[in-house]
Amino acid sequence: MEHQSQKILIVDDDPIIRQYLREAIELLGHEVQTASGRDSFKDAYETFKPDVILLDLIMPETDGAELLKFLAASHCEIPVALMSGLDDRALRAAKRIGNSHGLRMLGGLEKPFNGTALKEMLSRTGAEKNELEAQNLLEAIDRGELRLYYQPQVCASDGRLVGAEALLRWQHPEYGMLLPGYFLELAKEPEMICSITRWVCTSALAQLGQWRRQGIEMTLSINLSSADTLAASFPCWLRDLAAENGVDPGQVILEVTEQDASTYSEQSKEVLTRLRLKGFQLAIDDFGTGYSSLAMLQRVPFGELKIDRCFIMDSAEDLESRKIVEVMVTLGQSLGLRTVAEGVEDEPTLELVRSLGIDMIQGYYTGRPMPADSFMRGFHRCASARQIG
Repeated sequence: MEHQSQKILIVDDDPIIRQYLREAIELLGHEVQTASGRDSFKDAYETFKPDVILLDLIMPETDGAELLKFLAASHCEIPVALMSGLDDRALRAAKRIGNSHGLRMLGGLEKPFNGTALKEMLSRTGAEKNELEAQNLLEAIDRGELRLYYQPQVCASDGRLVGAEALLRWQHPEYGMLLPGYFLELAKEPEMICSITRWVCTSALAQLGQWRRQGIEMTLSINLSSADTLAASFPCWLRDLAAENGVDPGQVILEVTEQDASTYSEQSKEVLTRLRLKGFQLAIDDFGTGYSSLAMLQRVPFGELKIDRCFIMDSAEDLESRKIVEVMVTLGQSLGLRTVAEGVEDEPTLELVRSLGIDMIQGYYTGRPMPADSFMRGFHRCASARQIG
């Protein structure tokens, strides 16, 4: 079916990305206008009158959240798709800002783009996520539409692959590949959240067991929600699952965000402690963004501290961010915790975190999230091209 031509406004500070998107979208039969920053965006929005806006979250003189507020103040009814090289947490947070202001938010586009992703995005312009319901997500589990992508974690000192983080995706039959930020909030009931987590754990440990049988020894990080930590049966279930797949529990790192951890009850802390006693590793994620970091480190047996990307990404150029990272690394080392830097996107940042003594790095510079069948090949190609190590 041929789609009606649309007027697309692209907002990105990178001229190469703007040109690529312009050419790709024009080949799809759409009219394109581009903007590189706040002022040119406002001018184009008022004069071009687009049908769809593709908005980058990170720009030197502004950010996507600021531009979303401008659109809300202008009573914009145009669908907005977010573009980012960041992970789904940043996309989810920005999308919540848009939703809170009543904007029509589409799914996200991960950089680098491909023609298929662009075509799918533009073909579902009117298919906002709020049309999805919780029942759709339950059906997605039954139909096998959920997917796991794996992002490499490498040793900061020499670039060796030492682990991966399992990241959830939804291959929607109509809307294409959806990031968690666009569907996990549908899982409002604890039972549904726990069902999704158990699906993730089942798939991830099966994959880890397969890699281990192929002679690949590494850790695998899995995200837990606050609801998972209230399930008293979860530690024994996960132990049995690891045994079934021939996985050493010490290879599995269970991540909880600092924000969630700050609300944990005594029951949650007990479940986490039981998981640690059964051999699983615990990591506190998004460290530095919550309000009770030191108390949680004291009361829960964490073994890994993941420094949030909001500090890492600016640390090579911003002295305050660097000082904060230095303090976090010193704290982690003094407590005997393994430190992980999230959001390593370029070589200067890589060299900085190495100099600070961080143990592991995770970010697009060393590897994007990818399906299991291309995980090892993709990592080695990425590492060779950038000469990590």
